[in-house]
Amino acid sequence: MEEEMVCEFSDMKKKMQFDTMIVLVLLMISLFCVSNTFAANPKMGGTLRFGTENDFAGFEVLKSSSRLAINGSVAANTIMEPLFRMDKGGNLIPVLGLSAEQSDDGKAWVIKLRRQVKFHDSTPFNADAVVHHWNRLLNPENKFRGRAAMGPIDSVTKVDEHTIQFNLNHPWLPFTRVISDTRGLTNLIPSSTSVDAGNQDRAPVGTGPYKLKEWKSGDSFTVVKNSDYWGKVQPYLDTIVFKPMTDSQTRYASLKSRQVDIIWMDRGNLINKAKADNSLKISFSEDNGAEIFILNTSVAPLDNVNVRRALAHAHNQKRQVEMVYKDSIPVVHHPYGNQCECTDDGYRGYNPDKARELLAAYDQPVELDVLHSNSKRGRDIGEITQQLFKEVGVTATPAGFDFGPVIKKVISGEYQVSTWRISSRPDQGPALFLMLHSQSQANFSRYKNPEMDKLLVAQRMETDPERRNAILCQIARLINEDAPILYRGGMRSHVISSDKVEGLTSMKDGIVRLESVWLNE
Repeated sequence: MEEEMVCEFSDMKKKMQFDTMIVLVLLMISLFCVSNTFAANPKMGGTLRFGTENDFAGFEVLKSSSRLAINGSVAANTIMEPLFRMDKGGNLIPVLGLSAEQSDDGKAWVIKLRRQVKFHDSTPFNADAVVHHWNRLLNPENKFRGRAAMGPIDSVTKVDEHTIQFNLNHPWLPFTRVISDTRGLTNLIPSSTSVDAGNQDRAPVGTGPYKLKEWKSGDSFTVVKNSDYWGKVQPYLDTIVFKPMTDSQTRYASLKSRQVDIIWMDRGNLINKAKADNSLKISFSEDNGAEIFILNTSVAPLDNVNVRRALAHAHNQKRQVEMVYKDSIPVVHHPYGNQCECTDDGYRGYNPDKARELLAAYDQPVELDVLHSNSKRGRDIGEITQQLFKEVGVTATPAGFDFGPVIKKVISGEYQVSTWRISSRPDQGPALFLMLHSQSQANFSRYKNPEMDKLLVAQRMETDPERRNAILCQIARLINEDAPILYRGGMRSHVISSDKVEGLTSMKDGIVRLESVWLNE
């Protein structure tokens, strides 16, 4: 009897312990759900501090060559807006434009514009504003370097107060992808008042969710919430402060110490470090485009195609990706990403014996200056390249400069080899035309090949997607054949944020959309 009572009491004790555990588990689940519900409700207000790789160069499209450094693009997209953006399925997302309708002959696109929108300086957004912007880009007297990428766009005309028409010389397959590219300034509509006053470069004015408050060169670029924003969904943050921090270690340390809330990062060791840190979040986008070396084909010895081919075989992209980027970006054979697949791309892989053979046939010393950014990453690239070229008998002298001087030297042609970049964008065809056609003002490699010119025109004219992709693959093969550029890796953009940053939507072409971001603090 006594044994039975002991057993009964023991069973009751176990049941009570089990019931207590159930209650605790339910309580934890409840608290977790409450926490998640709380975190899912965005908060208004606060200041986001964004650590950028460099200071911004300016926002006047005629001075910027249409493309911006990636962090400059992020800032520009908070202030200015395009007619459309594009989703991952290739569909237009209305922004300042509401609809785009193609004519029966494919040579015109009629675009309806959003009404009751004003720029930050109270200038009305209407057809005149859009036509004013595009006429500046298309006017040959302005010598806009990005003009060649606009393909057959002949003019943009006003139909009525809130309707415009793009007039093309011929049907153009990538038109909708081109006008929805927000990586640069071409499609971001500025205030004509600001432009005509000569203020847009240093004091940009747009229709976006944020407006410029203050720009202290080398220190900060501050935007504040546009209280008159036209969008149904208002931005959450009161203020965004962009802080230039050239050194990636400093940027990362500033994030860890909570001096900034989010940083742009392309250093593989720090990206991997952040992945192992539960207090940090990583967002990334798989982009097309490429990190490259651009070769000045107009100067000796790079005017000799066999010297360029030798450098292509001496170059080791895989080693660059492993050592400089710690495998945080992919190895690529062309700049198309997932836009099209090229099975026969003629890529010249690492082959030092072949490089020596080609250089022996050239039978002259090869000495090169290699320009790169004056960052840790740039210095690493220069040192690795110097070692690789030395293995085949080429003397390479790395030279580090700030971002601006590197660009100026490449544009002016005062270089032999330089680090460069093919930016990510919805369609690479127009960009390659801009970069490689012999008559393009932005052909900074000075590369000239009649066969390449024919292919670049052919991809522009082709309206069948499959046939056009085949032409793009021929272009990729000829790039690898003639080697006016060398690939250093593909494009994969990363931003790292603290755990209080919420609302980061998926990145596209490296652009972080900050109007949806809020702070959970």
